[in-house]
Amino acid sequence: MASKKLSRGVSTEVIIRELVRRVSSPVSRSSFFQSLSRLIQQQFSFDRLCINLYDPNSELISFFTAAEGTVVNALSPTRKAEKSTVAGHVISTKKPVIITDLAQYFSEELQNPLTESGLTTTMAFPLIINDDIIGTIHCSFVQEPDNLYAIMEFFLDIAPYIAICIGALIASEQKERWVATNIASHSDPKISQEGFIYESAKIRQVMKTADRVARLEIPVLILGETGTGKSLLANIIHSISKRHNNTFVHVNCPAIAESLFESELFGHAKGAFTGALSSRVGRLELAQKGTLFLDEIAELSLEMQSKILHVLDYQSFQRVGESSSIPVQTRIIAATNINVDKAIRQDKLRKDLYYRLSTYIIEIPPLRERPEDIPVLSNYFINELSTSQGLPKINLSDELMHALINYYWPGNIRELKNVLNQLLVKNFIANKIDCNDIKEVMSMDTMNSRIPEKNNCTDDSDNSGNIDDVSMSLQEVEKRHIKEVLHFTKGVISGPKGAATLLGLPRSTLQHRMRKLGITN
Repeated sequence: MASKKLSRGVSTEVIIRELVRRVSSPVSRSSFFQSLSRLIQQQFSFDRLCINLYDPNSELISFFTAAEGTVVNALSPTRKAEKSTVAGHVISTKKPVIITDLAQYFSEELQNPLTESGLTTTMAFPLIINDDIIGTIHCSFVQEPDNLYAIMEFFLDIAPYIAICIGALIASEQKERWVATNIASHSDPKISQEGFIYESAKIRQVMKTADRVARLEIPVLILGETGTGKSLLANIIHSISKRHNNTFVHVNCPAIAESLFESELFGHAKGAFTGALSSRVGRLELAQKGTLFLDEIAELSLEMQSKILHVLDYQSFQRVGESSSIPVQTRIIAATNINVDKAIRQDKLRKDLYYRLSTYIIEIPPLRERPEDIPVLSNYFINELSTSQGLPKINLSDELMHALINYYWPGNIRELKNVLNQLLVKNFIANKIDCNDIKEVMSMDTMNSRIPEKNNCTDDSDNSGNIDDVSMSLQEVEKRHIKEVLHFTKGVISGPKGAATLLGLPRSTLQHRMRKLGITN
């Protein structure tokens, strides 16, 4: 095999900056993909380049846009992520795959789509954001290239940034659909232009505050329980601000291993540590002139918190393995779901960092404190989910709505959406839903205690016993809720029927909460 070096082209750092620049302003999928293809072709030749998107709920993969190069007609635009396929294997393992002889690797039945098109070699890499896989990128060849391993190293370097760019592009598409369907006609005053759905005065005040704060160049700290919409609010602040044409980078702090966090955030120099085969741009630098959102910042080590404080104080940082400082003009928005006063007392959150971030604090109230939002949220999610999944809509009776309104909702809006999704599926299978279906979906004592054992869902005799023990802390309620959902799923965390899906949480977030709450599985 010949030299492993790429024979031509610009550095991966230049490519990353160009990709980020492309998604910092409105751009179509095809335009972004064509730019990516041209940049890669400046490095090496290929015969086919393709990006797949993955939907963990349906377990389906679909083309991000039309592939570049050799046409593979037999591949369906939307298909199941079977582990026997290249994309399915990458998705299930979250690891890259390189196949130098497709004809020998696959069975005769499975080899046809690629080999019949004349392709012999392929490599596929996972596209991951905050430990959640959003898709795969594939590069294929008619003949095995001499610099195969150098190409592999190139994709290992660039794939995380392609994922971030695609995530930003898809988020922009979703916002445009919001505007097109809900704002242009001004048909529903309960839906904000930025994507919050509400009826309550509490959220109306949150939106007014966000609008004012967005126009100021100050750090913001967002407080709120899991599932209340902290990341959405951070995105709203960015989209209203003067920085809206630049990149919004979301960092889920607990989803990144502590040993990797510094290089992920600040980047690293070539040779900075074992495995650092090339220099790498960090997420802070990707957000240059834009917004960096640090989700669950209190989960970081005190050492990392001090380095973030340095960025806030001096507007500069150092890559791992470098001594020179790099100036940065990035707005930082942080969020946490914990009690900050308690976290400071327990030395989990630096007091000086808190003071620096809390120039302005926005607190999102939990769903149980704004029950008037539950009907409008429910109706919206039913319409959205029935359309996206091709399921018949359901009409929630007064009894069912009463049950939803009186539930404690420890998982907040994320949990509500997941419950409604399961009710839609149950209605499709059984052609009806009732209170027993809600209790089965929730599968927890707190839900049972809110719905009396009667044929209807209401009981006016006693509304005082909303939860079994009113002295329980929120943390205790959350712990019990997670344990009972794990019992219901027989300990399964991942997958469409796993506890993470039922709770409406990313797998990594649920595992982190389990560790924090001392839950063993």
